[in-house]
Amino acid sequence: MGHNGTGRRAVEMYDDLVTPKILNRDFLHTLYDAAYMECEQDGDGDSVITESGLKCIATLPSHQDAIHLAILFPLKENVPLQEKLECVNRINDRYIITRAAVTKDATLLLCDYYIFLNGGVSRKAIVLGTKKFIEVTRQAAEEYASDIIA
Repeated sequence: MGHNGTGRRAVEMYDDLVTPKILNRDFLHTLYDAAYMECEQDGDGDSVITESGLKCIATLPSHQDAIHLAILFPLKENVPLQEKLECVNRINDRYIITRAAVTKDATLLLCDYYIFLNGGVSRKAIVLGTKKFIEVTRQAAEEYASDIIA
């Protein structure tokens, strides 16, 4: 029971949780906007957050039990594929908050992360998780990909 024996405190705590049942694109955009993050909705309704000079796209997979965060970096054309893949491997070896890959056409470096919502996640955790992903991805790109990013 809650602090006054009514169970009210427990209800308040769970009211703050974001679950797959209540999550949609508008809710996500409103959440980022309320956190004073620079956020727009693109033509698909996905949230595009701009922070530290990076654009992070927050999308909802079709199963909607997670928030997918992604940052794309254009790659220099004259860099061999092997060098791009070595960069991806270095990032993946040293960072756990971001996953790196090269797109099929080898023109973009994709860094992404999932925030899973099963059981519920607080609004604060979503905002802080998004900020941490952007910060870590920026750091990883500066450390390992600065010479291959266009």
